[in-house]
Amino acid sequence: MNEDNHELGFEELAAKYPDFPRLLIRKLDAELRGVALTERALERAKEEGCLYDAAADLGQETPRPVLGGALFRDGSWVLGMEPMYLQFPNGYKRSGSLYTIDVVDGKLWLLDGDNPVEEVFFVSYPEYFGKKTSRGTPMVKVVSARLPGLLFVYLYNRCDFWAEQKPCKYCSFPTRVFRRKPGYTQEGLDDLYETMNEALKEEGKWMNIVLLAGSNLSGNSPYDNEVDEYVKVLTTLRKSFGTEKVYAKMVASAFSREQLLRLKEAGATTYQPHIEVWDEKLFEWICPGKTKYFGRQYWIDSALSAVEIFGRGYVCTQFVGGVELMQPYGFKTIDEALESTLEGAEFFASHGVGPIAIIHRLEKGTVFYAQKQKPAPLEYYVRLMKGISEIHRKYNLSVDFNNYRCHPTGDLDRLHNAAREGA
Repeated sequence: MNEDNHELGFEELAAKYPDFPRLLIRKLDAELRGVALTERALERAKEEGCLYDAAADLGQETPRPVLGGALFRDGSWVLGMEPMYLQFPNGYKRSGSLYTIDVVDGKLWLLDGDNPVEEVFFVSYPEYFGKKTSRGTPMVKVVSARLPGLLFVYLYNRCDFWAEQKPCKYCSFPTRVFRRKPGYTQEGLDDLYETMNEALKEEGKWMNIVLLAGSNLSGNSPYDNEVDEYVKVLTTLRKSFGTEKVYAKMVASAFSREQLLRLKEAGATTYQPHIEVWDEKLFEWICPGKTKYFGRQYWIDSALSAVEIFGRGYVCTQFVGGVELMQPYGFKTIDEALESTLEGAEFFASHGVGPIAIIHRLEKGTVFYAQKQKPAPLEYYVRLMKGISEIHRKYNLSVDFNNYRCHPTGDLDRLHNAAREGA
């Protein structure tokens, strides 16, 4: 990947980038290395009402209890744990040894080896867990609460790119849980309505609602049936909210202008088609399904067209940071990789589309995991998040609907805004 095989660790990077908050470097490092819980930490989670035994509701779908999540002292998420469940260390290819969460002197700490490095705090699981809809469906199966503050509504359990053997090479979609069967029936929509009503009783707990599904190529034209499913869900959520608009993050395929107008009419307020990787040749290699339906420029144009419909700052696109370093076709150095991705981020920002980046997790079930690829180094992510946050500020893009204390770029944006307001 780089002529210099030495990858800088936490302390080295904290010294090299003194303007990048140490806590956020730790957050990135935890995501790359992974986080496991000790038995004492599990007992504390039970005592605090933060560990839910989902076996009765989910049967064999999950072999372990559900953890509500964990926060750092600034209220941002501890990354590196499986979002909904306790950590599965063997499910990912990690960089270095796992961090642990343990009880030290009566408090919860994130430990690097034997050293407590950051105090952390567990988050209680939602009150709707353990409840059932009027037709007996466990609500935990209808709406997923992933990490502190987020409700996830999965529309169905299919991605036609996988069916055509053209999946994005970083994607583990078929191995995920909490996916619905294809398409919502009226009974399923009734369950969704009841579950969302119950969840919304917990005022102040939720920062965002996320709607997402795999690409659905069926219908009169590709993606038509996918739009149909989003319309069903948006219509149901309008009933729950009692509003004409649904303030939720909608992650979806690249839609045509006509399809986007249908979604706006149904109540959508935001839209997020993911470009994933900027370089044209790498896009074709990493995202063969998106290349076939209907190519990189189509996915770009969809995002740009959406700005005219939803407004500047209400459209977002995501880069899977690190995939452009995968071999044999990826960039050989992090400088080259960053130059490409930040070029793409600036292009979108200049057109009113908010760019974000996530950490590429080499997850079991993905093509890249099977190929035994190597994760990108920590320094790459420090520079990537810093670069994208600077682009947000340059173009005055807050991307508030996507700023829910998960992406480090959002953490940097909040710190900058707080400093500016305090000046």
